[in-house]
Amino acid sequence: MRQRIQALDGLRFLAAIGVLWIHAWTFCGNPRCYIAGIDFASILAIGGNGVDLFFVISGFCMYYFYASKSNFSYHDFYRFIVKRWVRLSPAFYTAVVVFILIGVFIYHSSFRYESLVVGIFYLNTIFPQYSVASHFWTLSVEWQFYIIIPFLLIYQSRIGFKKAFIYIFGSIFIIAIGCVFVFKSGCEVLTGNIIFRGAEFGCGVIAAKLFIAGRPPLRNKVLFFILFLGITYIGRIMISKPVLSLSVDYYNIFKVFGFTLSASGFAGVLYMALTSVKWFNLILGNPLCRSMGRISYRFYLWHPLVLSF
Repeated sequence: MRQRIQALDGLRFLAAIGVLWIHAWTFCGNPRCYIAGIDFASILAIGGNGVDLFFVISGFCMYYFYASKSNFSYHDFYRFIVKRWVRLSPAFYTAVVVFILIGVFIYHSSFRYESLVVGIFYLNTIFPQYSVASHFWTLSVEWQFYIIIPFLLIYQSRIGFKKAFIYIFGSIFIIAIGCVFVFKSGCEVLTGNIIFRGAEFGCGVIAAKLFIAGRPPLRNKVLFFILFLGITYIGRIMISKPVLSLSVDYYNIFKVFGFTLSASGFAGVLYMALTSVKWFNLILGNPLCRSMGRISYRFYLWHPLVLSF
């Protein structure tokens, strides 16, 4: 098993802060903040991409920590799923029960067994009407990715990484575009599933592949950092309301490319953070960021309760 990478914990911390920021901003009615005519609230809206960064990190970790295992088999597939379930489910199930109890005893909502079933089987994106907390959708997408990534690990040793990657993630990307043109606005329910989010995990996988291959650090680091952030911002702009309003039926096509661009930028930043960039390590590898990054999963589960107070 590969060793834990400290910079990843720092990036998890930034992703968690981004999620907290965008949820708090939305919770307060999306207030604006103009300074010298510049709307800083829009600039900080990149915090809304904290989930995208989480997905990129997840794609990186799942490939990085398991790609070293030669001849990944279907038996390993089973062990992989069990290990992920043991890692995530106890804390998640506890959160589901607590949110159900809060809904029943504080907000006086009726108890529904469907909510419990949806939580137990991570079906929050498939049956969002029964989800007890809106942010739980991300864990459903994570599990959809966990079902897909073992196939990449299995078939890369048979047909090569490039072919396996293109077959899997390329197919997901094409299916997403096809859904937009076939179902038009009706495919909105799919935008929170792996069909539309697969590219984000895929970008993380590519970053892991490059990192494992020992590619040299990028030159002109500041220039590349600005470039990657710019790509991420372009992706953010593409999923903004002004852009989505350009098409009534096919606006989700902007989401497909927006999610992909944001993830590409984050994957670039992730790769830079891991390839001996001193100031990145100084920022992301400090004890505070590392400690907060290690509890980012618990923080993510419970942060809506913080917003309530």
